[in-house]
Amino acid sequence: MGLKVIPKKNRILVGQTVTKGHGVGLDRELGKKVISEEFGKIKRTIGSMGTYHIDAFLVIAGLGGGTGSSGAPVVVEGLKSVYSEPVYALGILPSDDEGMLMKANAKESVQELSELADGLILFDNNLWRVEGLPLKESYNIMNHELVKPFPYLLEAGETVGRMVGVKVVDASDIIKTLTGYTVMGWSEVKVQRRLFSFLRKRTSIDQLSPATMCQMSLVDASIRLTAECELRSVKKALFLLAGPPSELSREGIERARSWLQQIVGDAEVRGGDFPIPGTNKITGILLLSGIDLENIPRLKKLMGKTTSEEKA
Repeated sequence: MGLKVIPKKNRILVGQTVTKGHGVGLDRELGKKVISEEFGKIKRTIGSMGTYHIDAFLVIAGLGGGTGSSGAPVVVEGLKSVYSEPVYALGILPSDDEGMLMKANAKESVQELSELADGLILFDNNLWRVEGLPLKESYNIMNHELVKPFPYLLEAGETVGRMVGVKVVDASDIIKTLTGYTVMGWSEVKVQRRLFSFLRKRTSIDQLSPATMCQMSLVDASIRLTAECELRSVKKALFLLAGPPSELSREGIERARSWLQQIVGDAEVRGGDFPIPGTNKITGILLLSGIDLENIPRLKKLMGKTTSEEKA
C-alpha cells in the first residue's frame, strides 16, 4: 500500500500464507524464509516482463526492517544465479532513532550484501534525518533526496529521440564504476541565477559564468553525499551533468573532470553530460565507488558498535 508510484500490475505481494502479506516484525529469519520460498514467483514475474534490454538489476531495500534486510540478499543471490547481468543493491541504513534491533539487522544485511552484490550503494538515514521533524516527515524528505538523481543516471546514454551529449555517459560507464561500497551525491542549480546551496562560502569561482561555475562546483567536495566517506579512499568515480544543451560545454565538462580528479586522487574517473532540452536547471550527480568500510564512518561505527554490544 505504500508504493504510491509503482503501478499495481508491477507489484508482487509475498508472504500471504505465512504473514498474511504483512511485514515480519523485524525478524530476519522469518523474512529470509518468506522471500526464499517465494523467489520463484519473483523470478517468473521479472521474466514475464522481458529482460533482453536490461543492462543491470538494482535491488532497493531498507536494511533495518526484517523483510528488506533479509530479503534483499536472497533476491540478489537469486538474480545472480539466473542472469549474467550485474546485480547491485541500494541499502538504506537506519538512523540511531530507529533502535538497536534495526541497526543489528542492518549490520547483518550489509555483511551479506557486500559479499553477494556487484556493488552496494549506501544511504544513511542518520545523516539525512531532519532535526526537529517527526521521523515520518523526515522520511518524505529523505526519499526525495535519495531518488532524485536516479532518473538522470538510469536514462543517461539513451539517445532514442534525444540529443547526444558532448561526452556520453551510458550503462557501460556506470557498470565499470559501480563496485563495492558506494555513495552518491547530487545538487541542482537554475541557470538563470546563481543558486548553489551546496557551496559553504563564496570564492573567486563565483566570478565565472553560471553554467561553467555550476559544472565545476557540482563535483566539489562540499556536495552532500548519501553517506559520509573519505574521498581520497575512492577507487572509482563518475560524474554526470544533466541540463539544457546550450549550457553543457566541453570545457565545463573537462574542468569538472579535472576538479573531481583532484578530489579523489588516483581514482579512475569517468563522466559526461546528458542534454535535456526545455529544462532550466543543471543537475550534477556523483557516484563514488570502491570505498573501504574503514573509510565510511557511519558504516564502520554501525558494524563495530553492534558487534561490541552483542558481545556485552
